[in-house]
Amino acid sequence: MKSQTQISENTAQNCKPRTKPLGADQRLLILQKLQGKLDLHLLFEILAREIEKQIDICRLIWEQDETATLVRRGTASDYRQAFLLRYNQQELGKLQYHTPYPLDRDEVNLLHTYHRLFAGPLINALEYRRVKHMALRDYLSGLGNRGRFEQDLHHALAMSERRQVGLSLVMFDLDNFKQVNDRFGHPDGDKVIRHFSTLLKKAVRASDRCYRIGGDEFAVLLQPASDDSAQHVIRRIQQLMQADATLQTLQIGCSCGYANHLHGDTVTTLVDRADRHLYQHKRNK
Repeated sequence: MKSQTQISENTAQNCKPRTKPLGADQRLLILQKLQGKLDLHLLFEILAREIEKQIDICRLIWEQDETATLVRRGTASDYRQAFLLRYNQQELGKLQYHTPYPLDRDEVNLLHTYHRLFAGPLINALEYRRVKHMALRDYLSGLGNRGRFEQDLHHALAMSERRQVGLSLVMFDLDNFKQVNDRFGHPDGDKVIRHFSTLLKKAVRASDRCYRIGGDEFAVLLQPASDDSAQHVIRRIQQLMQADATLQTLQIGCSCGYANHLHGDTVTTLVDRADRHLYQHKRNK
């Protein structure tokens, strides 16, 4: 006698649409849809829509560099199959499919066809993201640069206005940094920048964003944030700096200032309040 699971599987298999191999015209049409798309979200959306014409997908996840991206939201399924994406010899992550029934050989072969069509456009989009990421990152500190800061601050302000999410901007200016450069040279100055940047990332949550916006000027966006979030980060960075042998040897301190988002704030008004607070702190030392 068949078990209930076997009966359910057989029923699902009998009800599922019959897959057909992709003809040359279909492959060309899919390639035309994928070519030139550099936005990863759009690229995966096109792939998922094409696959769903022949295969039911409950959930689809792309995993790359220990990061999982949900391409298709839906209920997880007991029927899962993962496919490694490659372009020539380069690995491009893994696609994990959740389906309402186990995939048969024809469906697996069909997915391999889709993936071969997808790999070229995907590597182009990944390279575009890498170059764009480099253009918005400070080479010395590894933090976001001024361009990235201004871009992210615009977005953060819009989110705070629209969704009433707390936002704090914290700004830092290193004390005695010019003297280190003048006395010991730029290699030691670079070492200070790298050390402070590492401490800054330790002082905040993974979701918060850190930037080097000038020579020895840094900024952090805290979102979501409460009224005392900025003060907590400032206390934390001061503790970390006091425990850092390199910064203590070079007598590096920092001045800090912050501003919490107020309704109607612009980039200019928020930065101006944080900046005034920073220089007030510096003058009062």
